[in-house]
Amino acid sequence: MARSQLLKDAVSGKESIENILLRLKVILSDLDNENIMNWVNGELQGYKDKESVPSYRILKGSIIGTYLVNFSVKYKDAPVPLEFLISKEEIDELRTVRMTDGIATIQNILRGENRENYGFVIPTAYCHAISTDDFQIAGMRVRVGSNQLDGIVSCVKSKLVEVIMELEKEFENLDELDIRSQIKENESVKQVIYNIENIIYDKSVKIGDKNKIERSRIGHLFGHLWEGRDKK
Repeated sequence: MARSQLLKDAVSGKESIENILLRLKVILSDLDNENIMNWVNGELQGYKDKESVPSYRILKGSIIGTYLVNFSVKYKDAPVPLEFLISKEEIDELRTVRMTDGIATIQNILRGENRENYGFVIPTAYCHAISTDDFQIAGMRVRVGSNQLDGIVSCVKSKLVEVIMELEKEFENLDELDIRSQIKENESVKQVIYNIENIIYDKSVKIGDKNKIERSRIGHLFGHLWEGRDKK
């Protein structure tokens, strides 16, 4: 069976990921599945909240900052040794970055001058709250490597190819962007939906952990940190 132009465009890279997603959105809307459409819209427009972010968008950043040791030695833009100030669990929460931006925004970041220094500012109030007399933190930020952002882009590209190939197994003429008539005659459509969900969500539709940050000390101190933090 001949491959669709949609698949060829997704593989060649001649068309933008956004273009492929928009064409795929029209096709996938015929499946009438909320999980699948939430993913497509999330990649196009950005995810509305941290709980809906797929696992491949959850990154571990590096905590760097400016701090003063024993009132004498000042460090600037240096790794912050937080181990003796807060628990490992809190450090892990601070390092965890849920990238909610749309895929086009992430690609723009990668094309920008700040790609190697991209990150999120940790509120000053929190820095002061965990400081001691001997170790005073003026400011901290979580830095995300460009290779990690590249990883998100590569992952989305791979998933797009897999989803299109899955559709090609069951439906003809994908380039017409209309599979409604074929769905009515296809008894295996439920399996197709299940397979696509597994491709998108890495074999698990359950995503995120809504309660983890909200119940922590960090969440208690400054609430929706990762929703309101400043990007640098």
